[in-house]
Amino acid sequence: MLLGLGNNSPGLSEFGSNIAQHGIPTTIRNYGDWPALAQDAIQQYQSGRLRSIMIVGHSLGGSAAVSMAAELGRAGIPVQLVVMLDPVGGSQVPSNVRHSVNFLPRGGEDHFSVIAAHERDMSNYVLGEGRSRSARAVIRRSGATP
Repeated sequence: MLLGLGNNSPGLSEFGSNIAQHGIPTTIRNYGDWPALAQDAIQQYQSGRLRSIMIVGHSLGGSAAVSMAAELGRAGIPVQLVVMLDPVGGSQVPSNVRHSVNFLPRGGEDHFSVIAAHERDMSNYVLGEGRSRSARAVIRRSGATP
């Protein structure tokens, strides 16, 4: 989980804690920590301690999620899922990412309420309980265009 500027990503830390309670090891950090997190993930993946990588980020954390996935791709490591919540900056998903979702604010949502508005959809993606049917998500699968 990559938090936005000033760690101002309301609900994302709590979402990460809830995911961890489902037995999925979860790290919650600021978006600026992505290079160190990528290096750690590379080492863990290459040693066999890590088998699947999912990256979730809000705001600057959303664009950092894409940068982290690209760094993992340069090391030949696949990323199962990238979830971006109203990313600031680039959101061009690299080819090593199997699935990506980009949640943008709609209707009464704003940059900070987008996390709470899509918590159920995010849970479905991360926990693998099915595919979201939300019209608010832009979904990309490997080999498909957004």
